[in-house]
Amino acid sequence: MLNFSKLPDRNWLDEEAEREPEKEYAEEERAIAAHKEARKRTEAQTSDFLSRLRFKASDLEKENREENAYADESLKVAEEDLASREEVDETETMELLSLDMNIAPQTVAGTGPGHYYDSNPYHCWWRRYTHNEGGVTTGRAGCSRSARKMYLDAYARGDGAGFRDDNYTTCWSKLYFAFWPRRNGHVRAFVPFTTRGWYRIYANDKWYNSKSAKIDLDVQVQLYQNYWGGYVKDDVFRISRGNVNRSGRIDRSRSLYSGGIPVGANKWVIAEVTTRAHAYTSGGGSTAKLGFWPPDNVFAPYVRFDFS
Repeated sequence: MLNFSKLPDRNWLDEEAEREPEKEYAEEERAIAAHKEARKRTEAQTSDFLSRLRFKASDLEKENREENAYADESLKVAEEDLASREEVDETETMELLSLDMNIAPQTVAGTGPGHYYDSNPYHCWWRRYTHNEGGVTTGRAGCSRSARKMYLDAYARGDGAGFRDDNYTTCWSKLYFAFWPRRNGHVRAFVPFTTRGWYRIYANDKWYNSKSAKIDLDVQVQLYQNYWGGYVKDDVFRISRGNVNRSGRIDRSRSLYSGGIPVGANKWVIAEVTTRAHAYTSGGGSTAKLGFWPPDNVFAPYVRFDFS
């Protein structure tokens, strides 16, 4: 008999879920602070040099307004062209998986070596982090246990010359699957997933400013029983440039394996599946957008626990 009362407490899981995002956020903030004075000096030196060349501040401000206007309009066009209108119905996919792989309707248990499937995540978690220095930073995150989907929407647009206006949004979404080993052994997890979403990235860097944009989407997994086994990450999509003008869909079908951990009998093994979407910009008009909000999504239909 499976003992569901021994599943890790949701409050504990929420505390554990935020450890890595909070650590990354703190590191990002320290990195920005560490370079602030040096970038301030660079901005002052560049401004002085431009004034000697008779660059007018009013002309630079006008250029910045025009860049922002172009960024906003091009983002609107990209969303109209690229964002999904209807969510894909995964019912048939799950029915085929159940037939082909004998997926149990409940969280599974393993008596002997084999492949055990869990297609019913029992918990989910999401969070959004932003840093804004004059630009625009918005984002949303969420998930659906019944649909086995993670939703993320990260957007950042810069402002000014780009020397000191760091702007970013990072969104996280996590699903938790579980397996009950009935004897001591070794476990690793196989995670198939699909991404259905879109992106827009733009930056127009010139010799007299410091504009850039970055988008980063990754999916990762780690196992837990008594301790966390450490993340294995798939860098699904990443662009980071000073001069870039691209948009498109990110529709992929991929998979990854977790690291393996030794496990004891009659205690839950947890698989944490995480999607992270990061959008960063500096400088007026610079745009970074990752759109995986319904009907777009990241879909993880099940986790297969390989038990030996």
